[in-house]
Amino acid sequence: MLVNAVALGCREMDCLRFGKEVGEKFVILPGVSLKSVMGSSEAIVQAYALLAENYDVYLFDHIREEPEGYTIAGMAEDTLSAFDRLGLRQVHLMGVSMGGMVAQTIAVKTPERVSSLILCSTAMNTAYSDPAVFANWEALAEQKNAAALMAAFGESVYTPSFFAQYKDVIIASGEGTTDLDYRNFLISLKAIKSFDIRNEVQNITCPVFVIGAGEDCVLGAQASADLIEALNCEYYIYEGYGHGVYDEAPDYLTHINSFLREKGSR
Repeated sequence: MLVNAVALGCREMDCLRFGKEVGEKFVILPGVSLKSVMGSSEAIVQAYALLAENYDVYLFDHIREEPEGYTIAGMAEDTLSAFDRLGLRQVHLMGVSMGGMVAQTIAVKTPERVSSLILCSTAMNTAYSDPAVFANWEALAEQKNAAALMAAFGESVYTPSFFAQYKDVIIASGEGTTDLDYRNFLISLKAIKSFDIRNEVQNITCPVFVIGAGEDCVLGAQASADLIEALNCEYYIYEGYGHGVYDEAPDYLTHINSFLREKGSR
């Protein structure tokens, strides 16, 4: 496991690398988070152990300081710049939630660089999202109330049983949140709400696998259905799970691994 700070001009983006160094490149783009995901690097490596058996895995964090007006397109440009710095010419690309929006943008902008695309709990826009969910997150971030924000986040993202089991851990993960963390979080939420790639996804040319959840109350279950229809792609929908199915479903990576073996790997 290795964490690198990738310099992108006046910006920096952290990257976690693990797995099989001689394997094909597999990139993970995470969703919006209150704090850097690098604080959970050991848990991430453990969670993605199945993929690490066969792939050289890279997980990219968001840039350390997001500028006002930062968009999903801007995130995609910065991520591609990080690819260039690390010599990643062609990758299997997995995006989760907001990361899935960035991944779609990369696959549209540079189709030659994406061998396969895995889109998890994400959308082409926020047409089916619950405005009250985002409004609550924004209000709590503006109040700089990390405990309440992480509780609201957990309640919206996870099933009631999962949240009840891990509530204390989820809330505690907000400890040490800085003013910059709150600022970045708010900027990312604005980027999500303004995202709309419906008129461009037809330019995605690689094999695609969509994973959604039947009880997604953040971006809406219909968002995955629309992606599947627009891309005419392979998919798996988890009934009884919410937006955070990627953390809850025990066989989540098994489906991804099967797709890669059948359609994605060269």
